[in-house]
Amino acid sequence: MGSAVLLNGCETPTEGDLRITVLYDVSVIDGTGTPPQRHQSVILRGSRIMAIGPIETTSIPDDAKLLDLSGRFVLPGFVDLHVHFPGESAVDEAVLRRLLESGITTALQPGSRPRTGVLLRERLESGQIKGPRLLASGPVLNAPLDGQEPSAGRVWVESEAEIRAAVTTQAAEGVDYIKIYRDLPPELVAAAIQEAHQQGLRVAGHMGRTSWTEAARLGIDVLMHSGWGTPMDELVDLEDPDSATDTEWYQSYADAPNGRPFTTLVSTLLAQEVIVVPTLSIHQASGLGNDDTLLPLFETHLAPEADLAGWWGEGWRRKHPQYGPDSEEEAHMMATVYFPGILGIVRSYFEHGVQLGVGTDVGNAWMTPGVVYHHELELYQEAGIPPLAILSMATRNGAVALGLQAELGTVEAGKRADLIVLREDPTLDIRNTRSIELILQAGRPVTANEHLWSLPAQ
Repeated sequence: MGSAVLLNGCETPTEGDLRITVLYDVSVIDGTGTPPQRHQSVILRGSRIMAIGPIETTSIPDDAKLLDLSGRFVLPGFVDLHVHFPGESAVDEAVLRRLLESGITTALQPGSRPRTGVLLRERLESGQIKGPRLLASGPVLNAPLDGQEPSAGRVWVESEAEIRAAVTTQAAEGVDYIKIYRDLPPELVAAAIQEAHQQGLRVAGHMGRTSWTEAARLGIDVLMHSGWGTPMDELVDLEDPDSATDTEWYQSYADAPNGRPFTTLVSTLLAQEVIVVPTLSIHQASGLGNDDTLLPLFETHLAPEADLAGWWGEGWRRKHPQYGPDSEEEAHMMATVYFPGILGIVRSYFEHGVQLGVGTDVGNAWMTPGVVYHHELELYQEAGIPPLAILSMATRNGAVALGLQAELGTVEAGKRADLIVLREDPTLDIRNTRSIELILQAGRPVTANEHLWSLPAQ
C-alpha cells in the first residue's frame, strides 16, 4: 500500500472530532526501549491514543475507520531539542514544514530574538501555519566579553540582579525554556537556574566558562553539545593541558572515558538527572568540514532557499564556516582522533546510563532542516548505540527533557497520537527511520515528502 492511497483514505478530522481510527496489524515500537510488539491494533479517538493491543484480542468499535498497515512499524513522533529560526516568516514556515515532513512532531527552539519564538509557537498553536509543536525560548543569557557587540538574540548580564530580571522578563513574555550561554560564570549560572525554576521554567545550557559538572551540580536541566565550543578541557586528564601538543591534547580528550574527570561528570549527571543533547552533526560538520567533501551527507539541496544575513549563507556550498584548526597537525587530529573521540564519549555516556536526547542545531550551515535529524540518529548508531535505544532517545527522552512525558514521547493509551508509520524496521538499522509512510500529529495525517525517504546506497 503506497502512502498516497493511505493518506487519501484518512480524512483530516475537524476540531473536536472524536472519530475512531485503527492502525491495524502494526508492529509497535513504543519508545520505552521494549522490542517491537508485533501484530497490534492502535486505536485512536480524535487526538488521543485510545487503546493498544493484539489484533486477535483487541475489540474494534463498529464505527471505526480501519487502516490495514500490515508489515508497518508505528513509533512516537520524533522530538528535536535544538532548532533555530531566522525570524523571516517564509523561511520559518518552510523550516517547520521540513521538520514535520521528517517525522519531527515536537521541537525546542533554544534561543530566539525577543518574543519571536513565542509568536511562532502561538501561530502554530492557532493553526495559522503547519509544523511541529514548538516550545520557545527567548534571547540567550550571556555575560559580555571585551569587544562583543549587543545582539538581538542575546541579553548581556553582569550581575545576579540582572540575570534574575532577565529570566523574570522572559517568563512574563511566555517562554517555555531559558537558554544560558558559555561566558556566564558559575554564580550567574546558579542565579539563572534558581530563578527559572522558581518561575516554573527549565534551563538549557551551552556551557564554557562554567563546566558541565558545575552546571549539573547547580541543577541545570539540559546540557547541549559535546565537542568544539564547549568545555572540553574538563574531560582532558593532563597535568598541564595548556602546554600539551595538539596530539597530546586530542588523544587525552579521546581517552576521557578512562579518566577521573569523566567519572565525576557522569556521576553528577546521573545524580542530577541531567539530559545531554550531543548535537553530533554540527560537530562533524564544523570539525571536519574543511571543504565540500562531506556536504552530500547533509543533503543541503533539500534545505529551504534563503539569503538572509546571519543565517545559512555560503556555508551551504563550500568549507564549513566554523571550521578552523590552527595547523595541519590539528586538522589531522580533528579528523582521526577528535570526532571519533566524541563518538566514543557519547557511547560511554550511554553505557553509564546518562539520559541522551536528540537535537540538531538547525540554523547552522549544513544542518538541513528535518533531513539532518536522521543523519544525527545515524551518527549515534555509528557511535555504537543500539537502534532501539536511539529511538527512545529521539522520543521518550525528548519528551522528558521538555517536561511533556505525560503527554507524548511513548505509544501509550491516553497520550497524544503523535505517531510515525515506517515501511522498514528501524530497530534493525536506524537508517530505516527514513522510510516514512505516514505521520500523524494529534491524530491528524501529515503528508510525507516521498523523495526524502530513500536509503543511502550501501
